[in-house]
Amino acid sequence: MSLFNHKALLTTFALTLSIANASPYLIKYKGITLGEIDNLNTLNKLYLNAKATNPIVRFLLRKKRYVFYAGEKPNIADAKFRRDKNQLLFALREAIQHRPKEKIFTITNDKRLVVSCKEKVCHYYYFKHGKINDSGLIEFDENNKFFKLTEKKSNVVIVRKNDK
Repeated sequence: MSLFNHKALLTTFALTLSIANASPYLIKYKGITLGEIDNLNTLNKLYLNAKATNPIVRFLLRKKRYVFYAGEKPNIADAKFRRDKNQLLFALREAIQHRPKEKIFTITNDKRLVVSCKEKVCHYYYFKHGKINDSGLIEFDENNKFFKLTEKKSNVVIVRKNDK
């Protein structure tokens, strides 16, 4: 193999590696980008692992990553953890995996989650003591792939990176 072929192979490998490690989702709070989520595979275990890319966020957290979780707390080093109290992760997972027309999940006697989808949009409502405690919108693109989640209560947005 010639030197040219080695350089081409290394360049291709480096490019492939950088694309594979690219962070496809941004997490924003009130319009400010806080970090990047590498992938949504961890959603199956009801957590999202984000790299803190905003310097102010890194300074305040004193950690490189933050993890938003429901259920069992994952074992991740150098991360700040935040528990999902409003069933956002469960609603997102349900919308992505099953896209129900309308499904009601009883969390406890006084808490329930409603996920309803129509075409490329899902709405979720989290009820606590009979009142809506949180709600949001989950959008899909023209290929029916997850595009954006907008949580209304705390103005959190998770959106696919590089999409307009």
